Amino acid sequence: MHEKLQLGLDALVGAPQWAGFALLALAATITALGRHGQRPLNAALLGGGAVALALFTLRGAVHLWIPGVVAVIGGVLAACFGLAVLVWGSAFAMAAILGGAGALLARKLGLWWLVGFSPLAGMGLFAGVTNYQRISVFLPPIFAALFAALGAAIAWAPHQHGAKLWMLNDVEWTLGLAVLLLFPLLALSLEREHRRKRRLAARTREMADSELKKKIASQKAAYDRALQRTDH
Repeated sequence: MHEKLQLGLDALVGAPQWAGFALLALAATITALGRHGQRPLNAALLGGGAVALALFTLRGAVHLWIPGVVAVIGGVLAACFGLAVLVWGSAFAMAAILGGAGALLARKLGLWWLVGFSPLAGMGLFAGVTNYQRISVFLPPIFAALFAALGAAIAWAPHQHGAKLWMLNDVEWTLGLAVLLLFPLLALSLEREHRRKRRLAARTREMADSELKKKIASQKAAYDRALQRTDH
C-alpha cells in the first residue's frame, strides 16, 4: 500500500505548478465557505470522477480522441451538477467516494471492479441524501486538508519548482501534513456549526416570543371589545 501511494504521489508531483496552486485555491475556497463549501467540493469530486471514469473505461476501446472529448464534456456537466444541486450533488459525491474505494478493493482482490463499486456506491448515495447536512460539516475540512497538502506537494516539492518543501516528495510527509491540517480545519467547521445552531435557536425563541406577544395582544383586544359591549 505504501509503495502504491508513493507511486501515486510521484505521478502527482510531476504535474504543472499551476495544478498545485489550483488545489490550494480550492482548499481555501472550501474552507472560507464553511458548510457551503460542500458545493465546490461536490463539483470537484464529481467533475474529477467523471473525467477519470471516461478515461478509464473508454481508453483503448474507441478512437483515441473520443475519451478526451467525453472526459471534458462529462467533467464539466458533472461539476456544474455538483455545484448547483446540493443534496443530490452530495449524494453522488459520497457514492463516488465509497464506490471508488470499493472498486479499488475489488481490483486488489482480483474481482470485477463493479462488484465492489455498486454496493458501496448505493450506500454512499443513500447516506448523501439522508445525511447531507451532517456530511457538509465533516467532508469539506477533510478534503480541504487533503487538497492543501497535495497542492503544496505539487507546487513546492519537486526540484523543478525550487524544492522549497522537498520533504513532501515523501508520501508519509504529505499524509502527515494532511492530518496536521485536518485538526484545525475540522475544529473550525464544528465551531461554525455550533454558532449556526445557537443563532437558529435564538431566532426560534425570538419568533416564539413574538408570536406569544401577538397572541396576548389579540386576546387583550378581544377582551377590551367584549368589555366595551358589556358596558353599553
